[in-house]
Amino acid sequence: MSSVKDYVDCYGYLSFKDKPFTKEDNVAMCMSFYMPLDKVVSPSFDEEPKPFADACKELFALRGNEHKPVGLVLVKGISELLMAMAEQKRYNEMKVVACTDNFCVKPAVQFNACTFLLPDGNIVVLFRGTDDTLTGWKEDLDMLASKEGIPSEHLSVEYLKEVANHFDGNIIVCGHSKGGYVANYAVMNSDKEIRDRVIALYNNDGPGFASYDFLNSDVYKELLPKYHHLIPQSSFIGMMLLHDDDYTIIKSKGLIGPLQHDLLTWVFDGDKLVECEDTTRRSKVSDLAFYDIVSNVSQEQLEVTEQTVGTLIEGIGQRGLLDVKDHVVDSAKGAVKAWKSIDKDSKKVLGETAKGAAKAVADAVKAVAKNEVSTAEERAKA
Repeated sequence: MSSVKDYVDCYGYLSFKDKPFTKEDNVAMCMSFYMPLDKVVSPSFDEEPKPFADACKELFALRGNEHKPVGLVLVKGISELLMAMAEQKRYNEMKVVACTDNFCVKPAVQFNACTFLLPDGNIVVLFRGTDDTLTGWKEDLDMLASKEGIPSEHLSVEYLKEVANHFDGNIIVCGHSKGGYVANYAVMNSDKEIRDRVIALYNNDGPGFASYDFLNSDVYKELLPKYHHLIPQSSFIGMMLLHDDDYTIIKSKGLIGPLQHDLLTWVFDGDKLVECEDTTRRSKVSDLAFYDIVSNVSQEQLEVTEQTVGTLIEGIGQRGLLDVKDHVVDSAKGAVKAWKSIDKDSKKVLGETAKGAAKAVADAVKAVAKNEVSTAEERAKA
């Protein structure tokens, strides 16, 4: 079974002028963008765009000319993919600009975006998913728990506006995981003048929204012809919150949903991603369970869960997952101390939340076994 790197190696000799941007290129670029290009590319839109190959070589040198993991779950294969792209005509003709790194602990913000200028005149905007930082994971929880939204939503809209103001041409917007979520949010919440310039929107296994209202919106219907929602066959992350059913299912080498979230596991056949007819039973269970949880969780439960996770992260006292691994004893002690500081009422609410989630999963298992799986439109009307 071929992978995205095989696709890059085999078809990278083709210019974007010869073979226009595809959903397969979207996978390659989203995966490679987990590399910290912000270390070598200015966040300013006014700086001269840098040749992609030069940026890759500078970053590789900065990292000791070795392929190393970007984080605990971000393996060295990402570095290998990036450098493979830098060697290929298809990608080394690109230029890169405005590579942002917005990071804040309170409120939790981990926002990364970058703009690529293709030789055919098109513009590709990438939004990164969750990185190795604990703050990034906290923002994920805020996305699930907060009904007020997350800062990255608003940053994505502003970033896309800046792209449209600084460059002419059609725009392609891509993102993976949380990046797919904010990519979707950015386009749907941009002015129509900007939306009209977007010729393709790729959401790679990104979560849905807090409400089904978007399904009936004119903006969503307008974007459908150019909206590409890709999920692996046992999708877990992509089933979170409330999403559409207009997705393309991709075969993955990963054993279960969380592992299939890794774009390096998505299967290629030549220059095409391998598609499946349906999601797995596990994915359907996740889908129904998350729908039940989102529909029934109380505001108090959301707030207590969000505050508790914030307290635990502060107690752990590390920036990223690799830091936790390297300081596991101190991190564990900090987490235990933080847990002890949480009041009894909050712990009681957390217990009720956990029981509710367990019941949602049990009910979803029964519903899937009986083939009682409703569609997104049916749930929206419920």
